[in-house]
Amino acid sequence: MKRGDIGTTAEAYSNAAIGRTTIGEEFQKIFDMDFVTVNPYLGTDGIKPFVEDSKKYGKGIFVLVKTSNKSSGELQDLETKDGEKIYEKVAKLVNEWGKDLIGENGYSSISAVVGATYPEQLKKLRKEMPHVYFLIPGYGAQGGKAGDIALGFDEKGLRRNCECIKKFNVCI
Repeated sequence: MKRGDIGTTAEAYSNAAIGRTTIGEEFQKIFDMDFVTVNPYLGTDGIKPFVEDSKKYGKGIFVLVKTSNKSSGELQDLETKDGEKIYEKVAKLVNEWGKDLIGENGYSSISAVVGATYPEQLKKLRKEMPHVYFLIPGYGAQGGKAGDIALGFDEKGLRRNCECIKKFNVCI
Protein backbone atom coordinates (compact mmCIF):
# COMPACT_ATOMS: atom_id res chain seq x y z
CA MET A 1 0.00 0.00 0.00
CA LYS A 2 1.35 3.40 -0.96
CA ARG A 3 0.89 6.29 1.53
CA GLY A 4 2.29 9.34 -0.25
CA ASP A 5 2.60 10.53 -3.81
CA ILE A 6 2.58 13.50 -6.17
CA GLY A 7 0.17 14.95 -8.70
CA THR A 8 -3.34 13.59 -8.99
CA THR A 9 -2.69 10.85 -6.43
CA ALA A 10 -1.59 13.42 -3.82
CA GLU A 11 -4.73 15.39 -4.68
CA ALA A 12 -6.85 12.29 -4.09
CA TYR A 13 -5.20 11.65 -0.70
CA SER A 14 -5.76 15.27 0.30
CA ASN A 15 -9.35 15.27 -0.95
CA ALA A 16 -10.11 12.16 1.10
CA ALA A 17 -8.41 13.38 4.29
CA ILE A 18 -9.15 17.12 4.54
CA GLY A 19 -10.92 18.12 1.35
CA ARG A 20 -13.86 16.84 -0.64
CA THR A 21 -14.09 14.14 -3.25
CA THR A 22 -16.60 13.46 -5.98
CA ILE A 23 -18.99 10.61 -5.36
CA GLY A 24 -21.43 10.37 -8.20
CA GLU A 25 -22.26 13.98 -8.95
CA GLU A 26 -21.68 15.37 -5.45
CA PHE A 27 -18.64 16.62 -3.53
CA GLN A 28 -18.55 14.82 -0.19
CA LYS A 29 -16.38 14.66 2.89
CA ILE A 30 -14.75 11.27 3.31
CA PHE A 31 -12.69 11.36 6.53
CA ASP A 32 -13.18 15.08 7.35
CA MET A 33 -10.01 15.37 9.43
CA ASP A 34 -8.98 18.76 10.77
CA PHE A 35 -5.27 18.03 10.36
CA VAL A 36 -3.23 15.33 8.69
CA THR A 37 0.50 14.57 8.98
CA VAL A 38 2.44 14.62 5.71
CA ASN A 39 5.93 13.59 4.66
CA PRO A 40 7.78 16.35 2.77
CA TYR A 41 10.39 14.16 1.11
CA LEU A 42 8.54 14.10 -2.21
CA GLY A 43 8.86 17.89 -2.32
CA THR A 44 6.26 20.51 -3.06
CA ASP A 45 4.50 18.19 -5.55
CA GLY A 46 3.42 15.96 -2.67
CA ILE A 47 2.45 18.81 -0.32
CA LYS A 48 0.75 21.37 -2.57
CA PRO A 49 -2.64 19.60 -2.77
CA PHE A 50 -2.77 19.52 1.04
CA VAL A 51 -1.87 23.21 1.28
CA GLU A 52 -4.58 24.06 -1.26
CA ASP A 53 -7.21 22.01 0.56
CA SER A 54 -6.11 23.51 3.89
CA LYS A 55 -6.80 26.95 2.47
CA LYS A 56 -10.03 26.00 0.73
CA TYR A 57 -11.61 24.07 3.63
CA GLY A 58 -10.06 25.67 6.73
CA LYS A 59 -8.01 22.59 7.57
CA GLY A 60 -4.30 22.05 8.22
CA ILE A 61 -1.30 19.78 7.95
CA PHE A 62 1.62 18.78 10.13
CA VAL A 63 4.78 18.44 8.05
CA LEU A 64 7.52 16.11 9.33
CA VAL A 65 10.50 18.41 10.03
CA LYS A 66 12.66 16.91 12.82
CA THR A 67 11.00 13.78 14.13
CA SER A 68 11.48 12.24 17.58
CA ASN A 69 12.69 8.80 16.54
CA LYS A 70 16.32 7.78 17.12
CA SER A 71 17.16 7.19 13.46
CA SER A 72 15.68 10.49 12.25
CA GLY A 73 19.17 11.93 11.86
CA GLU A 74 20.08 9.40 9.17
CA LEU A 75 18.32 11.69 6.70
CA GLN A 76 17.11 14.77 8.54
CA ASP A 77 20.54 15.73 9.93
CA LEU A 78 22.43 15.38 6.65
CA GLU A 79 24.13 18.60 5.58
CA THR A 80 23.49 20.15 2.22
CA LYS A 81 26.26 21.70 0.13
CA ASP A 82 25.52 25.10 1.71
CA GLY A 83 25.97 23.71 5.24
CA GLU A 84 22.32 23.51 6.26
CA LYS A 85 20.74 20.37 7.65
CA ILE A 86 17.91 18.78 5.70
CA TYR A 87 15.47 19.50 8.54
CA GLU A 88 16.43 23.20 8.36
CA LYS A 89 15.62 23.22 4.63
CA VAL A 90 12.28 21.56 5.35
CA ALA A 91 11.55 24.21 8.02
CA LYS A 92 12.07 26.93 5.40
CA LEU A 93 9.67 25.13 3.06
CA VAL A 94 7.07 24.91 5.84
CA ASN A 95 7.36 28.68 6.34
CA GLU A 96 6.97 29.23 2.61
CA TRP A 97 4.05 26.82 2.19
CA GLY A 98 2.21 28.41 5.10
CA LYS A 99 2.89 32.12 4.62
CA ASP A 100 -0.52 32.75 3.02
CA LEU A 101 -2.37 30.75 5.68
CA ILE A 102 -1.44 32.73 8.79
CA GLY A 103 -4.61 33.35 10.75
CA GLU A 104 -5.75 36.05 13.15
CA ASN A 105 -3.73 34.56 16.03
CA GLY A 106 -0.51 34.77 14.04
CA TYR A 107 -0.10 31.08 13.26
CA SER A 108 -0.32 29.19 10.00
CA SER A 109 -2.37 26.04 9.48
CA ILE A 110 0.72 24.61 7.79
CA SER A 111 2.40 23.22 10.88
CA ALA A 112 5.46 21.18 11.87
CA VAL A 113 6.31 17.96 13.67
CA VAL A 114 9.41 18.59 15.82
CA GLY A 115 10.43 16.01 18.42
CA ALA A 116 10.99 16.73 22.11
CA THR A 117 13.85 14.22 21.97
CA TYR A 118 15.99 16.84 20.20
CA PRO A 119 15.59 19.91 22.46
CA GLU A 120 18.35 22.01 20.88
CA GLN A 121 16.86 21.57 17.42
CA LEU A 122 13.38 22.23 18.84
CA LYS A 123 14.55 25.51 20.37
CA LYS A 124 16.28 26.55 17.14
CA LEU A 125 13.31 25.62 14.97
CA ARG A 126 10.92 27.61 17.17
CA LYS A 127 12.98 30.72 16.36
CA GLU A 128 13.08 29.86 12.66
CA MET A 129 9.35 29.12 12.43
CA PRO A 130 7.65 31.82 14.55
CA HIS A 131 4.24 31.46 12.84
CA VAL A 132 4.06 27.68 12.87
CA TYR A 133 2.22 25.40 15.29
CA PHE A 134 4.36 22.53 16.54
CA LEU A 135 3.25 18.96 17.14
CA ILE A 136 5.88 17.78 19.62
CA PRO A 137 6.10 13.98 19.95
CA GLY A 138 8.64 12.08 22.01
CA TYR A 139 7.52 12.89 25.55
CA GLY A 140 7.93 10.14 28.13
CA ALA A 141 8.98 6.72 26.87
CA GLN A 142 11.10 8.20 24.05
CA GLY A 143 12.95 10.40 26.55
CA GLY A 144 11.50 13.87 26.03
CA LYS A 145 10.77 15.84 29.20
CA ALA A 146 8.30 18.62 29.96
CA GLY A 147 11.14 21.15 29.93
CA ASP A 148 12.10 19.98 26.45
CA ILE A 149 8.55 20.48 25.21
CA ALA A 150 8.51 24.00 26.66
CA LEU A 151 11.28 24.93 24.21
CA GLY A 152 8.74 24.57 21.42
CA PHE A 153 6.43 27.27 22.79
CA ASP A 154 6.83 30.90 21.88
CA GLU A 155 5.90 33.83 24.14
CA LYS A 156 2.27 33.74 23.03
CA GLY A 157 2.04 30.02 23.66
CA LEU A 158 3.64 30.30 27.05
CA ARG A 159 1.26 33.06 28.11
CA ARG A 160 -1.83 31.21 26.91
CA ASN A 161 -0.72 27.88 28.33
CA CYS A 162 1.15 28.95 31.45
CA GLU A 163 -1.33 27.39 33.91
CA CYS A 164 -1.04 24.05 32.18
CA ILE A 165 2.72 24.28 31.93
CA LYS A 166 3.03 25.19 35.65
CA LYS A 167 1.71 21.71 36.44
CA PHE A 168 4.95 20.40 34.95
CA ASN A 169 7.14 23.05 36.59
CA VAL A 170 8.27 24.52 33.30
CA CYS A 171 6.61 27.93 33.09
CA ILE A 172 9.53 30.03 31.81
